[in-house]
Amino acid sequence: MDLIFKAASGGSESFQLREESKDGNGLIAPFFDFDALLNLFYANTFHRRCVQLKASLLSNIEDGSKLEGQSMTPKEFLYAFILNLEIFGNAFVEIAGKNLYILPSLEGRVDEAHEVFQVKNARKIPLNGKHLYYYSPRSRFYGEPDYLGALLSILTNQKADSFNNAFFENSARADTAIIFENSEPDEQQLNAFRDFFGSNFKGYDKAHKTIVMTAAGENAKIRIENLSKTEDISFEKLKNLNRDEIIAAHGVPPRMLGIMSAGQLGGSSEVTQQLHSFNELTIIPKQEQIEWFFDSMGYPIKLKSIDVSSFKDDSELVTGLVANGILSLSEARGILGYEK
Repeated sequence: MDLIFKAASGGSESFQLREESKDGNGLIAPFFDFDALLNLFYANTFHRRCVQLKASLLSNIEDGSKLEGQSMTPKEFLYAFILNLEIFGNAFVEIAGKNLYILPSLEGRVDEAHEVFQVKNARKIPLNGKHLYYYSPRSRFYGEPDYLGALLSILTNQKADSFNNAFFENSARADTAIIFENSEPDEQQLNAFRDFFGSNFKGYDKAHKTIVMTAAGENAKIRIENLSKTEDISFEKLKNLNRDEIIAAHGVPPRMLGIMSAGQLGGSSEVTQQLHSFNELTIIPKQEQIEWFFDSMGYPIKLKSIDVSSFKDDSELVTGLVANGILSLSEARGILGYEK
């Protein structure tokens, strides 16, 4: 059975989980669209940051000597490989002599025998390749990324951002009502309103413009009502709820993204405690899977997780993450609650 995820507002943005079948090249077509997943990577800031953060932590390398001599440093090679793995739930490498090359997941496919192929320009190219994936109960051939269960939240927030952008640029919805009491606007006034709200009222550079309105007749009044305040509050809550669900799907500690709630402020070891659980439940098991994968090809590596027990408090831990290239200075300040 196919499953279709659509944004809450009913727009054109959607994502479909299909039944697996063979494509025109006789290869197994994934049960989801890899191109759509790549688009989602750029659609939401928190989703993108979660993927990048996990890739940075997972590629924290202790011994990568067997990967020396590639076109990238061992750290760069592993980060690129794992970034594909976290975005698509699938990652591919090609073995060419003594060298390993990353096959972009967008182009990687397998057949019924799990042999790896590159699909480019509608052609399939057999490769001496290997395929690593995160297990999916929907497939015997491909894996799935952690966030697949949060697709609706990502799509809805994408739609919300598009809605906001359209509103900001074009005043895409009515947020103000001009009400005439005991009077009616004449054609000249209507044209003036159209001109003002159509050209003088749109865009940040047109802020604080003034329109003068008059009404003729006994007891005639004109009033302006704001139609958007309550909706904007609900809109913000919706985005925050979706943000929290996206982060939860990734399993990333909220404080690692600079998100703090009032009940969590003040703890000097909050980030340390969250990162410890994240390490044990997510990072270490995945690192073991990645180590096994490279060892099975004859390229053993040793990855290391962040040892949170060696840090006294959050500030020392965050300093260590910056030193390891996992966080930037700006991100570190946000995590510790300092103004960026």
